[in-house]
Amino acid sequence: MTKTMKTMALILIGQTAVVQAGYAEDGAAKKSHKIHVTKKDAAKKGTEKENERGISNRLTPKPAPTTASGPTSATTPKPAPAPVTAPVTKPVTAPVTAPVTAPVTAPVTKPVTAPVTAPVTAPVTAPVTAPVTAPVTAPVTTAPAPAKTWALYNQYCSGCHGSGKQGKSATAIQSAINSNTGGMGSLSSLTSTQIAAIAAGQ
Repeated sequence: MTKTMKTMALILIGQTAVVQAGYAEDGAAKKSHKIHVTKKDAAKKGTEKENERGISNRLTPKPAPTTASGPTSATTPKPAPAPVTAPVTKPVTAPVTAPVTAPVTAPVTKPVTAPVTAPVTAPVTAPVTAPVTAPVTAPVTTAPAPAKTWALYNQYCSGCHGSGKQGKSATAIQSAINSNTGGMGSLSSLTSTQIAAIAAGQ
């Protein structure tokens, strides 16, 4: 319940009280009248405040108040909706697009490839192989071995050794002479040629 409805209800209640107390005492009548005047002033002030609020509500529309449940003595008129001012749409200026200049592409010069000259290969001359002449080997003539006479052996050795030392090498004979084996140091005057001839059976 709005404040205006409450004020009007109070006014009605006050008027009813005044009628019923018409024959009451003067003190009660004055008191009732005073209450009525006080309530009327309050209602007037409330109405002025409501008018101020109504002007404010016209500028800003509010949703309709919710009616409280319960019996009401009078129907409260709904406030007229404030006129809604249509918004003024400003003209939108389309942006000016600067012309785009396409980049100029410089012509691409293809590289000039120099002709490739194939290398000239000199002809390969096969080497001339000289004929190989097989060496001529002279026939080796082997001189026949001299016949063994044992002449020197018989002269210098057979007196002590008989024929038992025939065929000994020149090295063995020279070693026995040097070490004076069996008294052979007495033959130290023999030359190496003679000792070789003794070993060869000459």
